[in-house]
Amino acid sequence: MAGYQFIHIEAYARTGTAKKRSLISIAQEADRDSGSHPHVTTPLPPEYLLGHSFTDAAKQIVAAAEQSKVTHGGKPRKIRKDANVGIGLVASHPLALNDLHALPEAEREAAIAAVKDWAEHVITFAQSEYTNQVQVAALHWDESYPHIHILIGSTEPTDDFQIIHNGERARKRAQGNDRTAQGKKAGNDAYTKEMRRFQDRYHAEVSLHHGHARLGPGRRRLTRAQWQKEQAQAEALARSKRLADEVQAKIDCDLADAAMQAQAIVDASQEEASHQRKKAEQERLRAEQERQRAETLKQQAEEEARQAAELKVQAEQVKSVLDERAREMSKYDGMFGRVLGWLGIRQRIERNAEAKFQEQIAGMKKQVDRLSARIDRDDAVKKQHDHAVRALNALQRALSVSADDYPALKETGALQGHFEYIQRLMNKNLSAEQMKEILESYMDELQLSPFKSQSSDGHEGLELDC
Repeated sequence: MAGYQFIHIEAYARTGTAKKRSLISIAQEADRDSGSHPHVTTPLPPEYLLGHSFTDAAKQIVAAAEQSKVTHGGKPRKIRKDANVGIGLVASHPLALNDLHALPEAEREAAIAAVKDWAEHVITFAQSEYTNQVQVAALHWDESYPHIHILIGSTEPTDDFQIIHNGERARKRAQGNDRTAQGKKAGNDAYTKEMRRFQDRYHAEVSLHHGHARLGPGRRRLTRAQWQKEQAQAEALARSKRLADEVQAKIDCDLADAAMQAQAIVDASQEEASHQRKKAEQERLRAEQERQRAETLKQQAEEEARQAAELKVQAEQVKSVLDERAREMSKYDGMFGRVLGWLGIRQRIERNAEAKFQEQIAGMKKQVDRLSARIDRDDAVKKQHDHAVRALNALQRALSVSADDYPALKETGALQGHFEYIQRLMNKNLSAEQMKEILESYMDELQLSPFKSQSSDGHEGLELDC
């Protein structure tokens, strides 16, 4: 849109004067409150682009100023009523509303969109100039040119209130407390320089992008042809800027897409690495479990070996008891033994010895039972265990003989010979299976046949073939 830029800032106090209105009064005008806009004959509601009420925001700025302090003479003091606490910024678009309404529908819609785009850029510019202080912004369509009003000020109290107007702040820094003509000149020069910077920055960041010139033709005394040429150049530059912005936006978009793709690759790689780490950890855990299982089996094997050693000790003890019983039984052979038998004493002695045998055999049986609870996993070991149990049962049967069940043992010396035979059998260190077979065969034959005198290798007719 051909034309030149217009932007103006004005600072306002909490209270107005005959020459200058208050901040709230200016805010009411921007809101188009009834009676607050005498220069606007046909007011229209503002088109708010930021916030929703100039008046509400202005009241918040005034309330914050009431609670704020300013350092003066090294002491905190309240802010003066006539001190400027807020700024009204006005920026105008060079397209006249009459020209806008005269455009065809499609062009008019495009022009309105361009004005709104320009207004958004003005807001962005104001926010960069006045960080965290831009409160409300609205477009007005009810005067000669579309223009935007922006209200600027702090809504938070402070103990170090500063001048908010750019130029006045530069003036105070340059002049300080120097009231001389030289001091005032330094302050005025600083004010002018700062406001020129403000206008130049607005042109570079806003106007240049929309084809607006920095200055109009009148101030530079340009001819109409020169002005039109400058306008054509400004519009061409604006188109170039917009094209450059579009190209840059496309580049930024492509870069963003590339970054997203790269990030996706990185994420996928990290996910795969995480998967491999988890897999390795699972393998490590499985290996650890196998190691622990092997350790457990080793401990169980050691325990079983210990149990076997204990059984061996028990067997030795049984052997010792057998020897002792054989010696005891030898006392009752002959006439004295028969006399004791008639009196029933021999039977009691045998029962006591038998009870002692039974107690020791019961202990061995408990050992075997405990061992059986631990080795039911291994078939080979279980078979050995079964053989040991059967051998132990056969041994118990052989040691628990009774003359009533085995009449052959009533003969003189038969009982002692019986136990000596079992003792020699145990001294052979036979396997459990062999022990079981020999003892079972021996006991079956003993029950059916009369007792025969033993030889040095065993009973006659019951020789040990091992």
